Amino acid sequence: MATITIEIGKKNKKRLHPVSFLICEGRTKKRIPMGINVADSELTTNGKRVKEPEKAKMIEQKRRELQERLDALQLDVLGGSTMDATEIAERIVAKEEVTDFFTFAEDWLRRNDVKGAKNYVTMLNSLESYLGKRRLPFKMITYKLLEDYEQHLKDKPRAQSLYLGLMRHLYREAMRRYNTDYETVIQNDPFQRYRVPKQQMKKGVRALTLKQLLAIYRYKGEPYSRAQLARDCFVLSFCLMGMNSVDMYSAKTLTRGVLKYNRTKTKDRRSDDAYIEVKVHPVIARLIKKYRDTDRVFTFHRRYGSPEDFNRAINVGLKAVGEAVGIDGLQFYQARHTFATLSRNLMHFSKGDVDEALNHVGSYDIADIYIQKDFSVINDNNFKLLDKVFSSGEKIQTHPDQSATSQ
Repeated sequence: MATITIEIGKKNKKRLHPVSFLICEGRTKKRIPMGINVADSELTTNGKRVKEPEKAKMIEQKRRELQERLDALQLDVLGGSTMDATEIAERIVAKEEVTDFFTFAEDWLRRNDVKGAKNYVTMLNSLESYLGKRRLPFKMITYKLLEDYEQHLKDKPRAQSLYLGLMRHLYREAMRRYNTDYETVIQNDPFQRYRVPKQQMKKGVRALTLKQLLAIYRYKGEPYSRAQLARDCFVLSFCLMGMNSVDMYSAKTLTRGVLKYNRTKTKDRRSDDAYIEVKVHPVIARLIKKYRDTDRVFTFHRRYGSPEDFNRAINVGLKAVGEAVGIDGLQFYQARHTFATLSRNLMHFSKGDVDEALNHVGSYDIADIYIQKDFSVINDNNFKLLDKVFSSGEKIQTHPDQSATSQ
C-alpha cells in the first residue's frame, strides 16, 4: 500500500531546505515538491521536522489532503491493476489542477495513442477561435455554451457533429479520471441534457451509377501519373468490397488469392478486431500484380510517408479522373458507396450481407454467437457482382511500361 511521508531536503544555493512529499509504492518512489523552503532555525534539533508553526500547519494540512486523495484512489482501484509511485503522484496531484478543459485535453492526448488525434487538435483550435482564448474551466462548459458553439458551426454540419462529439468524449474522460465514489471533482455534466447533433446526409447520394463506374474503369491516364494511380486504387477498392485507403496502405497478408486484414477504423472497438478476408477476383489480378509488395500487400507505403498522404494523393488524382470522365467532385470513398449500392440495387443482396461485406458491425449479435464466421458468402456475392459489372469480359489493363514502383 502506498504511503506519503514528509521529506526535508538538503540545503539549496540559498541555504534553505526544500520540503517535499515522498510517495512510496513497493520499490517505486516519487517526490512531490511543495514549493516551501525552511531555514535551519525552523527545524527541530534533529532536522527531521518543521517546527515553525505557520509552515508546519501548512505542511500538515497539505499532507492530510493528499492522504485523503490517496485513500480514495486506493479504494477506487481496489482489485484493479496496480500503479507505481509516479502514476499515483500524478493522479492525486492532478485532482487539484483539473480546472481547465484545454489543459486536460492536451494532457489526455499526450497520454493516449489516439488514431484521430488530428481531429481533436482541430476541434481544440476551433473552440479556442470561438472563445477568443485557450482557457475553459470545466464549470463554464454549460448547456448554453454548447448550444452557442453548435450555432457557431451551423455552416459546417460535419464539424458540428464531430467537434461536439469529441468535446463530449473528452468531458466524460475527465469525469472518469477524476471523479471517484468518494469525491466528485467535476460536478456538472451538461451532456446529460445536451444532444450532439447527428450529421444529416442523404443516403446513397455518394454512390456512382454503373455507367459512371465503368467510365472510371475504362479511363487510361498517363503512365506514372497520379491520376492513373488514383484510378487504379478506386477500382481496387470497389473490387475488394469497398476497402479503405488506410487498409490498402497497411495490409500485410495476401495468400493464395485471399487478402486478409483488420479494418483500421474499427478494429480497436470490436471483439473480432474487424477482421475480414477478401478473395481477389481475376478482373483485378493485373492490378494486384502491378502494385504487389514484398513486405506488405501493396507498394503504397514505399511512396507515401503516411496513410493520410496516400489518401490525399488519391483524391488529388481523382479530381483529374473526374474531370476527364465527367464526374464532378469525385472522391475515393465513393468506391465504397458504389460497391454497397450496386450490391443491393443491382444484385439484390440482402442488407445484412452488404453490411458484412463492408465489414460493419451487424445487428445480429445473438446470431453471431452461434454462427461460425465464414467469408465465402460475401465473397461469392462479390464475384457475382463483379461478373455482372464487368460482363463484357474486359480485364483491367495496365500500361505495359508502368512498373509496380512507378510514381
